[in-house]
Amino acid sequence: MSGLEERVGGREWRADVLVIGGGPAGTWAAISAAAQGGRVVLADKGYCGASGATAPSGTAVWYVEPDAQKREDAKASRYARGGYLAENDWMDRVLEQTWSNMQTLAEWGYPFPLDSDGQQQRISLQGPEYMRLMRKRVKQAGVRILDHSPALQLLTDSEGRVSGASGFSRQKNHEWKVEAAAVVIATGGCAFLSRALGCNVLTGDGHLMAAEVGADFSGMEFSNAYGLCPAFSSVTKSALYKWAVFYHADGRVMEGAGSAQGRGVIAKALQTEAVYARLDKADATIQAQMRLAQPNFFLSFDRLGIDPFQQLFPVTLRLEGTVRGTGGLRIVDNSVRPACRACMRPVMRPRAS
Repeated sequence: MSGLEERVGGREWRADVLVIGGGPAGTWAAISAAAQGGRVVLADKGYCGASGATAPSGTAVWYVEPDAQKREDAKASRYARGGYLAENDWMDRVLEQTWSNMQTLAEWGYPFPLDSDGQQQRISLQGPEYMRLMRKRVKQAGVRILDHSPALQLLTDSEGRVSGASGFSRQKNHEWKVEAAAVVIATGGCAFLSRALGCNVLTGDGHLMAAEVGADFSGMEFSNAYGLCPAFSSVTKSALYKWAVFYHADGRVMEGAGSAQGRGVIAKALQTEAVYARLDKADATIQAQMRLAQPNFFLSFDRLGIDPFQQLFPVTLRLEGTVRGTGGLRIVDNSVRPACRACMRPVMRPRAS
């Protein structure tokens, strides 16, 4: 922990960067800041690497090779699906950052599955393996991790600028405080009422703390996303429904229904009837690969004695809020200003009073 100055009985620290939240965004931010020489503290309300929506499940990845035409096609598809409201510059940044991070994960030894030609498939990440690796890399980067230490409020200096945060250590039963030149809010979305796996801790803490110090929000009208899952399960992994066929209760195929493009058809049908699915399109080889790739998807089926490849099972849509939606803290612009000896800090315009 070289470079971190402990104070007041080890409960207070000074740092260049404080990251609040220990999921994918938080761990990448902490590793990146430390790589530039920053002194970094990461505070997680749970156990970094095992808490949040990604750790027990997984996440899809918008992975497109750095080929100009492929990326233009990918952006055009997302642009249309998003009602033509996205910004190309941000899509470019996401595509480039995703590409870079996936190369880094491969170098770190993340076990990407291989296709029939032996090529890594980098279209999704399995939460347990992914976040276990990220915690390891955070620690190796020299970041101080405060586990089970929810942040309760952001601190401000005499000019009203965010200068750190304070919180409470649930295991050690004492308050903590971090003074920092830059604070990263990476607390996830607000989806604790969804009953989706891992979302119980996503209570909107970061949004509230930021609002209390004057932050603005944007896109909140687009933050209500729904995840597809079995009606008897909290697992909203939707990738495997690529091999599903959806049915009415009387056994008729539900035309147009699907996990991606046809989710609206399912939503409309659920207002008046039950909707069923079966993983009809998966052959024996695919079935084995599915169980290997996403074992916790099948836990609830196995417990109930249901074979999802042979039997119909009821599905529903669970509200996942800003976990999959696009609303959140408003980023004012791309300008930066020096904040510490090794880091740069985005400029946030305070909300008008």
